[in-house]
Amino acid sequence: MGWPYHFLTLSQQDVLLRRQTIDRYALIAHLAALAPALLLTLLRLAVRAAGLIPRNGHNGGDGGRGRYSHVPGSPTVKAQRSSGLGLLAARWRALKWWLGDDVVVRGVQWGQRDEWLLGLVWTGVLLVLCVLETGQDYLHLTKRFGSIAISQLPIQYLLSLKALNPYAYAFASSHEHVNRYHRVLGRVIFALIIAHIVFYNVFFVLSGLWLKRFFAPVVFCGVLAAVALHALMGTALVRVRTLSYRIFFITHLGVALLTPVLLFFHAHSARFYVVESLVVFLVDIAVRKFGMITHTASTVEIVPGTNLIKITAPMPAHKIEDFRSRPGSHVYLSLPPEGRTSNHPVSKSFIFDLLFNPFTVAAASQDNQTITLVARRRTGPMTNMLSQVASSSSSSSSSTTSFPPQSPYPGDHATNTITLAIEGPHGAIGKQFQHLLAWGPSRTLLVAGGVGATFALPLYHALRRDLASSSPAHVHFVWAIRSAADATWAMAPNSSSDDNEKSLLDDDNVHLYLTENLMGNDASSIELQDMRGSSRNNKNSRRPNFQKIVDDLFRHGADEKVAILVCGPDEMARDVRRRVGPWVFKGREVWWHNESFGW
Repeated sequence: MGWPYHFLTLSQQDVLLRRQTIDRYALIAHLAALAPALLLTLLRLAVRAAGLIPRNGHNGGDGGRGRYSHVPGSPTVKAQRSSGLGLLAARWRALKWWLGDDVVVRGVQWGQRDEWLLGLVWTGVLLVLCVLETGQDYLHLTKRFGSIAISQLPIQYLLSLKALNPYAYAFASSHEHVNRYHRVLGRVIFALIIAHIVFYNVFFVLSGLWLKRFFAPVVFCGVLAAVALHALMGTALVRVRTLSYRIFFITHLGVALLTPVLLFFHAHSARFYVVESLVVFLVDIAVRKFGMITHTASTVEIVPGTNLIKITAPMPAHKIEDFRSRPGSHVYLSLPPEGRTSNHPVSKSFIFDLLFNPFTVAAASQDNQTITLVARRRTGPMTNMLSQVASSSSSSSSSTTSFPPQSPYPGDHATNTITLAIEGPHGAIGKQFQHLLAWGPSRTLLVAGGVGATFALPLYHALRRDLASSSPAHVHFVWAIRSAADATWAMAPNSSSDDNEKSLLDDDNVHLYLTENLMGNDASSIELQDMRGSSRNNKNSRRPNFQKIVDDLFRHGADEKVAILVCGPDEMARDVRRRVGPWVFKGREVWWHNESFGW
């Protein structure tokens, strides 16, 4: 069986019919991608109207905690677990866990299994739509690939939105989670466009029209769009993102704005989709800029003896309530024009117009009306700039006594206060916190590595507070840090969102692991001495044994629900997940969340 497509000469009526068919299938592909979000959104709205679920991130009544739940180990629970439905539910949980595992080839992570499955299925659907009713018309096939690819462009933009993401709402998730599928769909679109480009090049070469058509305005716009997409895919490679995330981000943003304009002039039939893409993208930016961003004069300081930066930002009362009701949330930090003063020359760089760095909210104080962010200084411009603001203030206040150490005026040379733009709260776990409480874990384990404690610590306090009176939950916090000084920010009196919380050093459910020499030299000798003096059995100068920690967690009862939340290096998260997997395949109920900022 040979190649079924040929170069056909069509009448004007046949050309018009071909265009109508191409447009129809492009619309089908577009609506098919939108349908899941639309249907689930309508269903969620209907259920919410019926008062059956609470709003995400807010306590609708008791968040489901007032419902009766059987005691783990009771005859009723055992009967349910051994019933046909119970066994089916256990298999479904095991399948979901398996789909959530990483695909690793030669030590390189290639996404998760569910991403591959969904990507392959959706690629198959789009390929079918690319070939149906094309007959033997080679140009019909060529144009169909391009139209189907462009029909997915608005979906690609919707999946990337932070404020108005319909897929995040429909699936009760966050833009960080659905961004995984944004990457998958991006690869699918790119593959279809490559096929479109190859098919057209073959046609032009065999027809002797390649050089003539290449520089035609309509075609050349498509060529430039293709070059832009290649640049985007190239900078999205793991090595490039690791080398310089800024290159990836700036390229991504530029291509997102430029490509729709080029495609608008490249293909008349694509104009509906490219206009739709630009509109949703710009509307989302406007909503975030005018409805979600707070400009605040924030205090920046360096945690002594570390490369950690602590930011204390005053916030309006309603924002503080949002952060307190959504522990574990993060914000996007940027530098507005009013924060770029001559006292901090590095802040004048144009690069800050394109930077929106994610920082987890380590604490939200209702008394002080502030939120606290803690970040490790890296090689990027944002943390370097914040470090210089804090360092210049320290040096100024130590070299002269004519100025107070702090001043209420942003930009003063003797103060560590600078105006920052804070957007949030964001994050999946913040939205799902009430659902976690309603799920009612019998035991909860929070694991953090380094500054990952900014995610785990507020969750630990919130879970201890909200679960203690309504369930027999046992909440444990395992924190691995390189040196004792890295934990001093969490030991400060005002580091907690609740002043009644006991110190971490006095909490038997907090297990600190110092992965470097506990007695090593460090500039913060006072803090280190305090920690050494308070050291007890739950403070360890070694790496955590996650096999033992996880096994001990699950051995208390076969019917107990277990929640495990991790925020730390990828190796740590993979290690913990590897230890939990066997228990899931034994039928245990597990709530799993891995917080990361890989993209």
